[in-house]
Amino acid sequence: MNYEEKHVQETLEIVKKCIDSELVHLKMRRENILEERKYFNDYFNELKDDEKKDLLENELLDTNAYAYSLQFIARLGKQLKEPYFAGFTFEEDGEEPENYYLSIHTLRDPETGAIVTTDWRAPVAALYYEAEPGKAEFTAPAGKIQGNLLGKKRYVFKNGKLIKSSEIGMPSDDEMLCEALSANSDTHMKTILQTLQKEQYKIVRDYIEGVAVIQGVAGSGKSSIALHKVAYVLYAFRDRLKYGEITILSPNSVFSEYISSVLPELGEDNIKEFLFEDVIEYALKELEDYHFTDRLTQQEVIHRNLPESAGYKRLADYKSTMEFRDKVVEYVKYLKRNIFVPEDLDLAEDGSVKIPADFLKDLFYSTFSDVPIMQRTQKIAEFIAKQKKIRSSEMIEKMQMELNFMLVSMSAPVLYRKMYSMYPEIADYAPANESWEDACAVAIIYVALYEPDVAVSNFYLIADEAQDYVPIFIELLNIVYKGSNMLFVGDNNQKIMGNKGNFVNDIKKIIKKRPFRLYELTTNYRSTKQITQYAAKYQAQAGITECVREGSTPKEISAANIDEAVEAVKKYSDEAIGKGYENIAVICKSAAEAEMFESNFKKKYSLKSNVNFKFLPLYIAKGLEYDTVFVWNMPDDMMYTACTRAMHELFVIK
Repeated sequence: MNYEEKHVQETLEIVKKCIDSELVHLKMRRENILEERKYFNDYFNELKDDEKKDLLENELLDTNAYAYSLQFIARLGKQLKEPYFAGFTFEEDGEEPENYYLSIHTLRDPETGAIVTTDWRAPVAALYYEAEPGKAEFTAPAGKIQGNLLGKKRYVFKNGKLIKSSEIGMPSDDEMLCEALSANSDTHMKTILQTLQKEQYKIVRDYIEGVAVIQGVAGSGKSSIALHKVAYVLYAFRDRLKYGEITILSPNSVFSEYISSVLPELGEDNIKEFLFEDVIEYALKELEDYHFTDRLTQQEVIHRNLPESAGYKRLADYKSTMEFRDKVVEYVKYLKRNIFVPEDLDLAEDGSVKIPADFLKDLFYSTFSDVPIMQRTQKIAEFIAKQKKIRSSEMIEKMQMELNFMLVSMSAPVLYRKMYSMYPEIADYAPANESWEDACAVAIIYVALYEPDVAVSNFYLIADEAQDYVPIFIELLNIVYKGSNMLFVGDNNQKIMGNKGNFVNDIKKIIKKRPFRLYELTTNYRSTKQITQYAAKYQAQAGITECVREGSTPKEISAANIDEAVEAVKKYSDEAIGKGYENIAVICKSAAEAEMFESNFKKKYSLKSNVNFKFLPLYIAKGLEYDTVFVWNMPDDMMYTACTRAMHELFVIK
């Protein structure tokens, strides 16, 4: 048994010892919790309030400890399969050389306390990701540590057995990187700890204060970087973060499922996950009867070219602009100054006692200016009642009701529609049915006037596929996540949901939180050079995209009808499956077309159970990746996004 194999066995033995030890703690904590609950229930009526409080606090501590034990055991279970993924030897100046092994967490020998594996997020791990063998340094909490990096290795395990180890210079070494990237895609996003590139690693570890944007070409690892940064934030701020203070904003539920395994694989799960519409519904949670068309339904109508598509698209084109956002913001300011149109308030039926309109106006806009607008009429009624010594609650309610009639409206949706009559230049864009852009505007008006408690207690927001965030939605995010640090991830060349502007500039203009940092990534690690060059023909904005892998040339196929298209997919998918590719997608412009294609395909052929074969619209497929992709009947402005879903083979059916 050589040194490497011996070290693997020693590490696995320590992992097993830790599991056994933690199982004992887990059992003990569970018993404590059950005993505390039983005691609490049995003696509830005899306990004093401070004793009840102490018992509940103790139970909470034990419950949190129990949850931590479960999480720790889960990490240890992963280490049984992959004890570590990388290692290096570092000789600090004036010290003996020391071996480090990187894994998903720091593992200590329970008997000696010695560090066995080091968390990939620890400062010393920068030597693996950023330094080449030779003179090297890293920044520790105590300052810069200098010395010599004597060597680095990458390890490949399968179910706890060492398959391969290789000396490397950097994680970008071509042979190692190509080997990792040539592997087949999966139904879930993978971690990229072994191949995290220097520029990617720097983003993961960079400052989190303020607002940051990753503008990266397709396949540059934007989403992976964002998720690894979440794991880093959870590590770096673990002593101050409460559960759920990190939020990931996903474009749709399919994408959410696709990325769902990354953080658990990294040993973390302390996050909340929201979909796009969840933010709007959260802001309007107290507006129970308001309904709007969700973003995906709207996209389906537009891409199906139904009779109503043109009208939908015309409105969506305008409401995706900065001009629309600016108009709504301007209108909100106007409402705050003009929503209350006072008249003299009669306090006696014969009109003998009146509160002058000017006095009411001064109360509304000056005296109670620090009160939410829609609560001011109540405050004014109470103020007048106190001043006039009115004690009748019925009279006070009547006063408030009359004051409410002096408001232009108390309904945010009604006020929103009034905006179109106030500004003649946008009158033609008044909605027939509320779109999701309209809903964003209604939410902004509602929050401004009612000031409900919608500000989320959130430390960090990760917003993916941000190129499709229109300015009015960014404005809403700015309100709901006002106190959060934020990371937006997107690609201006992959806009398929209506945004007409530059999402980077839009974010910088709307969200004033500083500092603002922009990271640009230009290497496509997903697709082959041939696929990337083919897709570049459809890039809206010309730019340089580098590639790592070579592959086969994308194939264009002519099909006169759906039957010929189905035959082509059958023929070439069989060839792809024969090459070992098992993750295949047929991407269409709408769900209706995807369903039609799938139906026609299944009438003739059965899908193999071991192959993940998907038929889906591009607005769902964006952000995902597949070994082999068939693009069918796709408009040119959506081709770049569609083609770059392919890792190894691309077929374009026209």
